This record gives sequence, C-alpha cells and structure tokens, in this order.
Amino acid sequence: MVSLFSAVKQDKQIGVDFLPDGVAVVRVQSGKKQPGRIVSSEYLPSVGQKAQVEALQHWVHDNHLEKSPCICLLAIEDCDTHQVEKPDVDETELSQALTWRIKDLIDYDIGFAVVDSYPMPESNKNNTPQVTVVSAHESVIGSYVDSIKSAGLNLEAIDIHDLVGKNLACIQRGAGQTQAILSLVENTGLLSIFHDTDLYVSRDFRIGINQIEQASNEDQAAYDSLLLEIQRSLDYFEGFYNHGSVSSMLIYPRLPATEKMVAYLQNATSFEIDFVAFDEAQSDPSPTGLEPHCFHAYCAALRGVSQ
Repeated sequence: MVSLFSAVKQDKQIGVDFLPDGVAVVRVQSGKKQPGRIVSSEYLPSVGQKAQVEALQHWVHDNHLEKSPCICLLAIEDCDTHQVEKPDVDETELSQALTWRIKDLIDYDIGFAVVDSYPMPESNKNNTPQVTVVSAHESVIGSYVDSIKSAGLNLEAIDIHDLVGKNLACIQRGAGQTQAILSLVENTGLLSIFHDTDLYVSRDFRIGINQIEQASNEDQAAYDSLLLEIQRSLDYFEGFYNHGSVSSMLIYPRLPATEKMVAYLQNATSFEIDFVAFDEAQSDPSPTGLEPHCFHAYCAALRGVSQ
C-alpha cells in the first residue's frame, strides 16, 4: 500500500485532485530547469468514479503521459483527521498506538483503517506533544489506487489538502514568517496558517466562491461569515502558539468576486492580503498560470520540488 506521506523525488510530477464535479490535473516541471513551472493545468468535468477515471484516462492518453509519476489527493470527505496526544511509545510502535487511540473516533472498524500521522508544532500552552492522525477506510484508499492505476499513471504518494500548501514557493521561502493561505472552491474554503514551513492551523468551512459571488454592497453576510472564520483561526493560532500574529494572507483564486472580497477583508484586518501569484517562468500558457479548480492539485504536484 502506498504511504499517505511517503517521500517523493521525481524529475516531473503530476498532481490529481478528484473533486465532486470533475478532476483537476496539473503538470509541473520538477527538474533543475525552472522547477515548479506549470506545464499545464486542466479541469476535466465529470461526476462519479467511473466517469472521472474515464476522463483522466483520456487526458493521460491524449497527452502521452502513460506511466508518469503522480501525487493524488484524498478528498476531504474521504478521510478523517484528529489531533491527539502523542503516545509515549517507541517510534516503531507509534503507528499501532495511534491506530488504537482513534478507534472510537471513526465510524468503521479500526481493522479496516489505513492510518498515518504528522507531528504538530510545540505550543507554549501545552507541553504534551501532539500529532495529527489521518485515517481512511482501506476500501477508499484502494479505490484511489485503482483509479490512478486504471488511468495509466504511476501513483507515487497519496496526500491531503491540509498539508500540500506547504509546497508553495512562498511558504518554502518564508523562513521566520507567519503566513496564511486561503483557497476557495465552489462551496467550501480552506484556511491554512504556516510559520516557517510548518503547518500550525488548518480549518475548512462551507463558504466558497458561490457564496462570495452572491455578496453585494447591500448584503455582505458572506464576507462577514468568512471574516469570522478567519478571525477564529487567527485567534486560536495567536493564543495557542507563541509566534505573534500572521503577517500576510494569500488567496486563490483571483476572480472579480474575490477581488471585491479582498477589498472588504483588507479594511477589516491589519495584515497584508494579496493573491497567490505565479512568476512568468512558472506558468505556461495561461496568463494566470493555473485553472481555478487546480490550486490543490498544483500544490500536490510540487511535492519534493526545490524552488
């Protein structure tokens, strides 16, 4: 079985994100020449596993990408994440100990769970080491493995949305900085807070592009709700960790509706807000560099890329 977070180091990589209404696919250059450059990004409209696998198969075939290495994202609804106290056991026994630690937190038999974990940063409020445990039913993991294999790609790793934001160049180059990344899709959003390159906070919520587009000068309820979600996350970060305040927030995607949203948020916050930017050398041929659905697929494809 492919490890959820196993290390990946390849010359070229593809990120795949199965979304409710389609498949987001991104190809990046990961060699020494222009690492991180977006070769292409596409959204393949399709609903259901069979249709999505077929769409991915056609894309792989049309672009002659058979056997290309691939990093695949687990859909948020297909996995569970729980932050728990790290068991006081040897590292060789940690996985088993964590498996039993979450057995009452999931709604299926623990014997069918695929479990992995990553450490959480230390807090000045809690001296007990914490880890985030990621689990999914083995049949779910199997369906992802089968889907990628059926499409003709080589699955190198399975990752989760919470973690892939750290692959962005702005995070990798942000030593000593505290940065937030806000990404929006149709009906949901994900806010991640990083200090250095470590993930401290990840919060998803049911406010997305559709809700933002409905906002107007007369009715700014969606903006207010989003601001509340952001402020809750910032308050938690500032109160639980001793790293001061967020210095900047980057947002994706850049659309007319999100530009209006940024103007509202900037007036209500004290930190700099901007959009995720792509250097000209990083993108081709789209002027923006990335199809709007493909942000997390791009972040996944950047895994192990030195930028």
